Amino acid sequence: MNLILLKPDEANNGGLPGADVRAVHIRDVLRAKAGDTVCVGVASGQRGTALLLGISTAQISWEIAWEKTTPSPFPLRLLVGLPRPQTARKILLECASLGFAEIHFFNAEKGDPAYAQSSLWHGGETKDLLHKAAAQAFTTLVPILARHASLDEALQRVAPAATEGNTRRVFLDIYEAGEALDKTLYAASSILIAIGPERGWSATERNTLRGAGFAGAHMGEHVLRVETACVAAGAIALAALGQWQRHGTR
Repeated sequence: MNLILLKPDEANNGGLPGADVRAVHIRDVLRAKAGDTVCVGVASGQRGTALLLGISTAQISWEIAWEKTTPSPFPLRLLVGLPRPQTARKILLECASLGFAEIHFFNAEKGDPAYAQSSLWHGGETKDLLHKAAAQAFTTLVPILARHASLDEALQRVAPAATEGNTRRVFLDIYEAGEALDKTLYAASSILIAIGPERGWSATERNTLRGAGFAGAHMGEHVLRVETACVAAGAIALAALGQWQRHGTR
């Protein structure tokens, strides 16, 4: 953990119980002592520096000096066809680390319906993965996560919100797209990227996306894994948005 991420109701508690996994990390992994400082933050809120006042197996106590500003989400959203659970876990970790503001999975026409029945989607694992990724990335920004029954349903939820300023809507398609992704994102102020499932888009989905104002784009000749495509597209999009800057300079 590069950042100890707290729930909003924990921010003013003055510390953590000694058995909490974050307290164990501070005590046994960081080997911090009283008088040391650790970086903390509130999920979707401020970051700060915690001065450790006391450390024991029963309790870690601290005093936090909060930063004056709260990080703002990147204007970057992702639609992705529901993949197998192990792939979805990678997408959640990597895209949360990169800084996607929203991650929307949808049941694609060529996807396997059984993927939606995974325990990943029916417990607290997705939330844990997103928080783990944010803590590792030294950010308090936890993406909004949603799952939809179809591409149409996902677009009804996401597309209306992606209309501010010079918004680009693109879908990755190595087979039918004629322009490279970086060329389609020129001068964008916000970006909505759609990535198909492991078996690709159906003809109906391509037509649906074009009808919703999406332009097809590619990232070269190589057919990428879904999780690789998400990371590569996210990196290109962040560069186009001018977001490759250090904290405090944006």
